[in-house]
Amino acid sequence: MAEKSRPAAVSTDLEQELVPLHVAAQLAYFELTSPLRQVTSPEDLVEMLHFVAIALSTAAPIERLDGRRLGDDEIRDALYAPLGRPIARPTLEGLAIRRAHLKRALTTLREARIAFGRSNG
Repeated sequence: MAEKSRPAAVSTDLEQELVPLHVAAQLAYFELTSPLRQVTSPEDLVEMLHFVAIALSTAAPIERLDGRRLGDDEIRDALYAPLGRPIARPTLEGLAIRRAHLKRALTTLREARIAFGRSNG
């Protein structure tokens, strides 16, 4: 019986793993965006990933790499404020999302996309 509970424990451990936000945003972008609508230049991708990170932050908690959850003011300062500064390049470094939260956020964003009639594009 111990063997049956072990995979569940491993699965739970993996679900709590932190995924760097820039990696999670890339995964979400390519999973949720039709290949026909995906950007082609690296510069455009960096900009889009920042917007995807904002979308993820509305559907799941964002954390620092040490596991400390960001509050609303920190989210605003890290993700929204850089958009108003054209010279400053926003960065997602040092931010992360738990794997389980990423999965739920992807489901939420996918369902929202469908609800708003964007399922074909």
